[in-house]
Amino acid sequence: MSTATPSPMAAAAPIDGLPQPARNRAMLVIILGITMAVLDGSIVNLALPGIARELNASAAHAIWVVNAYQIATLVMLLPLASLGERLGYRRVYFVGMALFAVSSVGAMLAHSLGTLIVARAAQGLGAAGIMSVNAALVRLTYPRAQLGRGLAVNSMVVALASVAGPSVAAAILSVASWPWLFALNLPLGVFTLWLGRRALPFNPPGAVAPPRPAAVDVVLNVLM
Repeated sequence: MSTATPSPMAAAAPIDGLPQPARNRAMLVIILGITMAVLDGSIVNLALPGIARELNASAAHAIWVVNAYQIATLVMLLPLASLGERLGYRRVYFVGMALFAVSSVGAMLAHSLGTLIVARAAQGLGAAGIMSVNAALVRLTYPRAQLGRGLAVNSMVVALASVAGPSVAAAILSVASWPWLFALNLPLGVFTLWLGRRALPFNPPGAVAPPRPAAVDVVLNVLM
């Protein structure tokens, strides 16, 4: 009696979630990514007066350090989610995380307000890549019977990260200057990319390819 060997595609695209301990490794990657993306939305708030003073900017201009990140994240969430359906959630996540980490270095090394705002906008685009496929990756990681548990863990992490920003910023600013608010993103981003390549699930094969995102739809979404 012959035994069939499972194909690599079948192993890479689980029908009903990942087995343990692979599920825990995948969730660690997802949690790290969403924590960094959400945390950076508010971690700069306490540092704005110091940033404005050091870079010789007004308060009205310095607030764009926050606005650039939030707007860039918001306008690309839906287009990148659609792209994840077509190209793969892993690919969108990895590109987003790589951009997030590299642009964090740019923000850390910025010597002018304009450079910092551009770096923060790039960070926001990277965060959009992470956040747009976050729930989809949770769905592929957990079995259907335990999906509620996975979404609850994910929601709790998002809530904690959103309120932890000022406290984390205060702790860092008490011992270092504002560029260090972005410094931890590089080692954490590299670690997340390394572990994610081994842990995150692939999109399951579909009978019909998802439709290609229309350029006019993306532009209208951004404008809205």
